[in-house]
Amino acid sequence: MTLDQLQTFIAVSRARSFSRAATLLDLAQPTLSGRIATLEREIGAQLFHRRGHTLELTEAGRALLPYAERMLAMRAEGQREAQRVAHGGLGRLTLGVNPTCGQYLAPRLVEAYARAHPTERVWVRVERSPILMETLLDGVVQLALCSLAQMDPRADVLWRASDPLLLVAGREHPLGRAGVCERADLTRHTIISTRTGPTHFGLSKLLPAGVEPRIEATAGEVVRQLLLRGLGVSVLPAIAIWDELKRGDLVSVQVRDAELPAYEIVLAQWPGRDLSPASLALVALARATPMAALLDH
Repeated sequence: MTLDQLQTFIAVSRARSFSRAATLLDLAQPTLSGRIATLEREIGAQLFHRRGHTLELTEAGRALLPYAERMLAMRAEGQREAQRVAHGGLGRLTLGVNPTCGQYLAPRLVEAYARAHPTERVWVRVERSPILMETLLDGVVQLALCSLAQMDPRADVLWRASDPLLLVAGREHPLGRAGVCERADLTRHTIISTRTGPTHFGLSKLLPAGVEPRIEATAGEVVRQLLLRGLGVSVLPAIAIWDELKRGDLVSVQVRDAELPAYEIVLAQWPGRDLSPASLALVALARATPMAALLDH
């Protein structure tokens, strides 16, 4: 199956005629008919049938069409990106991120990149860490921004940052007003958690035995919103609530008899692969910009 065959197939499906498609493609009709016949032999199914004087796609043809269009679109995009790089551009940045970094850190990092390179294209893919690592392995993305704990150990770390996990409450919450507590004090308050990620991990280190969260969510953003409404307490990375902490809308609560771990963030690549100019530019930007400067921007 060649791209020329797919291009011919798409032209016939749109023109609904071999002769009109041959004219549009500037091909001799026998050449065009030969391409379609070869494609049908490879697939093992007829792609068109006649309805009066026009051609219509068969079920097999309708199934093939979106894939053919996608493959030709990828070829055109690849040509454009190669030409852009050949003329001094960086090419498209392909960045994979886990949900936590995708909500809080990646938008700030991408903003800094976009401001530094205003004509370059960016594609960000958000996936939970196991799938994110598969996209990095498969080359779907060149870089992955995720937690160190969930990074595939075979990947190479290009940049690393340590972000504190904080016990957090709204400013009008009793613990927010006090600013300090002990682990046992948490049993008297509503605990808000996620089922995975840094919030779940931090609370597992902090909560006394037998204490379970009353409210669970699938995203840290929901936890943040509930905290702002004064509903309870939770653990979040500092990057998730940087602006709220600065404004005083949320308060970091010190735990006298426990210490929370840090949330270790990495920018990783799959080893043995050359990075594109766009990826190298993002790595250089991350290394040159302190975390606080990114968050304050």
